[in-house]
Amino acid sequence: PLFLGLFICCLGADGLTETLVELGQNATINCSLNIESAYWYIQHHPQPPLAILRSFTSSSLAAFYSNNTFRHKYSLLTGNRLLIQNVTVDDCGVFYCAKKENDCLLFGKGTRLMTTEVYADYPNQTSNCRPSWENCILSIYSVLNVILIVMILGE
Repeated sequence: PLFLGLFICCLGADGLTETLVELGQNATINCSLNIESAYWYIQHHPQPPLAILRSFTSSSLAAFYSNNTFRHKYSLLTGNRLLIQNVTVDDCGVFYCAKKENDCLLFGKGTRLMTTEVYADYPNQTSNCRPSWENCILSIYSVLNVILIVMILGE
């Protein structure tokens, strides 16, 4: 039973794609779902997903924004693609599109937005801005291993 949660967490992490973009540039995130109307979310680990906008049709650029400040940052492209303008470190996170089905939201595969940051001492370094899902999984795996070892040694 302890490993079931880890297995499910790993399945979710495997579904992520990664997009690398330079600070100040624009980024386009594709929706992994083939749907007419999409809901877009961003998640900054460990916080829950935050609603960005909702599209009405995949061929229209009209959108309903959950917060008016998002209008200047995010916009829709045809095919339910999300355009992120002038990427900053604050934009780093995992973006999800979702569809509404039977009063529930079903999320597609996420896209982790990462930026390139140039450091004087490390010019080739890449930053994903936030702790990655891999670090989360590694931490959970380590804790579960410690619990397992304690249980084995305790018997």
